[in-house]
Amino acid sequence: MNILITAATAFELQEIKEKVKSVQNHNIDFCVTGIGCTLTAYKLAKKLQDTKFDLVLNVGFAGSFVKNTEIGTTVIVENEIFGNLGIAYPHKLSTLFDENFMNKNEYPFTNGKLFCKYANLLNSINLKLVCGLTVDVAGGEQNQIEQRQKMFNADIETMEGAAFFYVCLSEKIPFLEIRTISNYIEPRNKNKWNIPLATRNLTNNTFNFLNSLQLKQIKINKR
Repeated sequence: MNILITAATAFELQEIKEKVKSVQNHNIDFCVTGIGCTLTAYKLAKKLQDTKFDLVLNVGFAGSFVKNTEIGTTVIVENEIFGNLGIAYPHKLSTLFDENFMNKNEYPFTNGKLFCKYANLLNSINLKLVCGLTVDVAGGEQNQIEQRQKMFNADIETMEGAAFFYVCLSEKIPFLEIRTISNYIEPRNKNKWNIPLATRNLTNNTFNFLNSLQLKQIKINKR
């Protein structure tokens, strides 16, 4: 199976590259997209033009809005939301769907969200399903965090997830987003983050998934 693994930074891929060398029956390629939606969309779309893949993975770290999800937990993102597509009013943010500039059910959107129908492929390694919020500026200020929690009710926050979903859905290619919680979404304090733990768990869970993956699972889900 031809598989592409993408991440925003080379650091997030470094240990995964070494670990998956021993995975059998798959040809695995890698792509560092850069941080943020614009870089991710461009690099991923260009990569997909050049090579045909059976599955594309987006891996990396994420912040969690949910405090009862332990740092180091690896999750699978079931749906994504663009958190910055909107219009700012004095005391609120209104989405482009709310303003009727975009149809919330026009493909690839469903009720304003982007969904991954391949999430059940990770049932074998028992990862929690979550809702992702994608933003251009990572949360670190209390009022901003509270506004996002109230408006979107997401579980995790990243800077690339929705762009990854949008490209893969538009190109009709099977995909999955695997993230490991490195920190909570709260006033920024990197002393509370645990990057070594997140790196280790992300690497191990990605390896375990690839090691158990069969091509027939992808074909069944594509029907």
